[in-house]
Amino acid sequence: MVETFFWMAGFLICYSYLLYPILLKWLAKDIKSKNQLTTFEPWVSIIIPAHNEALLIEQKIKSICNGSYPLTKIEIIVYSDGSDDETDSIVNNLSVEFPFISLLHNNRRRGKSFAINQLISHAKFDIIILTDANIIFDDDTIKNNVKNYQLDNIGLVGSYVINPPKINNNHSNQEQKYVTWENETKYNEGLIWGCTIAPFGACFSFRKELFNPIPKNFLVDDFFIAATVLQKKFNCILDKTSICFEELNGSLLAEMNRRKRISTGNFQNLGYFIDLFSNIAKPVGFCFWSHKGIRWFTPVLLFLLLISNIFLIDQSFFYKVTLILQVFFYCTPLTYQLSKSIKPLHKIIKFAHYFLMMNFSLLAGFYQYKKGVKVGYWDITQRVK
Repeated sequence: MVETFFWMAGFLICYSYLLYPILLKWLAKDIKSKNQLTTFEPWVSIIIPAHNEALLIEQKIKSICNGSYPLTKIEIIVYSDGSDDETDSIVNNLSVEFPFISLLHNNRRRGKSFAINQLISHAKFDIIILTDANIIFDDDTIKNNVKNYQLDNIGLVGSYVINPPKINNNHSNQEQKYVTWENETKYNEGLIWGCTIAPFGACFSFRKELFNPIPKNFLVDDFFIAATVLQKKFNCILDKTSICFEELNGSLLAEMNRRKRISTGNFQNLGYFIDLFSNIAKPVGFCFWSHKGIRWFTPVLLFLLLISNIFLIDQSFFYKVTLILQVFFYCTPLTYQLSKSIKPLHKIIKFAHYFLMMNFSLLAGFYQYKKGVKVGYWDITQRVK
């Protein structure tokens, strides 16, 4: 029985992080995405929740306005959520030059989900692009995203987020690799089944008619919106040609706090949509548990792997080696610093260290979820220009 727990835990971790992406790549190799006409230009409402984004909000808005999409077919609405810096004045000044820009402001900070609900209620058009204030658009980001709505079964389209680290930082590099890997997994899920499980919240679009108001104090809006779209039998996809950019902070602590917040919100969504994901025989359930569900419970699987390995140590030499490797894994906060002069070893250790810290954040997020979420906002990552 103990041996069964050991191999089950090890298999599930390897399956979700390694075998599932490989399976998707194999299944998608002969599937070609349908080419949509880029001349398709529907009316689009671009909504931007913002809190103290004075450093980047002008650059963000100008990246939209300087793109290839006709400005006569868009509106930009910024919701300033309790901002006390220059965010409001910058947006107001830009609205003089670009009259299709409008500002909503709330003196009391209520959080991103509340802001999105308000923005949707003010949006005029049927296609909504929800995007963060620190995400910079490429020239064709909008055009290549909304072209997909020529197909009636498309309900949500994620953009392809590229994360160039501002500095050569080990943690930024690891996060960049992870995001690239996630982009590929999400793209293949959409290509094969139309079941991209949660787009990157930095930039994605959806049909306004499919939107349900996000519950109070929910922390992960992108997952909630995508799950709602899937619940209504519409497809969610990712378009690789709809490119946008987000610079990484480079701080491990900032990334861990972000992961903790996402983890808390993910468990909120799991409780809300458990019926949608319960049937693993259907594509939505299969994709969710393969891609997300198992990973959310990886801290438990890691614990099970360690405890079962301790009981199995006298069974064979193999279990002695695996226990040593696990102990080494849990010591990476120390060995990460000590191994910097040994580059091949350090490369392995920094990956293991990143994986350990992200799973610690998952555990912290679950603990926060069980305590309860009293406010729907968090401290934003410090912006750099």
